[in-house]
Amino acid sequence: MSELLAKHYGKEVIILIDEYDVPLDKAFQYGYYDEMVMLIRGLFGNTLKTNSNLFFAVLTGCLRVSKESIFTGLNNFNIYSITNVEFDEYFGFTDTEVKEMLSYYGIKEC
Repeated sequence: MSELLAKHYGKEVIILIDEYDVPLDKAFQYGYYDEMVMLIRGLFGNTLKTNSNLFFAVLTGCLRVSKESIFTGLNNFNIYSITNVEFDEYFGFTDTEVKEMLSYYGIKEC
């Protein structure tokens, strides 16, 4: 898909992968974790490491990322948590936004 998008738009693509860790969690719960790790490593290797059409990617998830994980072998890899102030304005809601939503829906207390 990234190859087709790059060809169509004439520029490298940005890939967004939300909740990358859900299949791993389910695989752990149901006893096929090792197989899922291999599948995800292969998928991410093709998508994120050897993809000449990739500008950058953003992955979101809840599980803690370890050095010995599905990301082994990926380079130029940075891990940011929700506590990093560098990107905090881009994820979640600000206090002002929450107050505006509560007001809009007529909710005074939570």
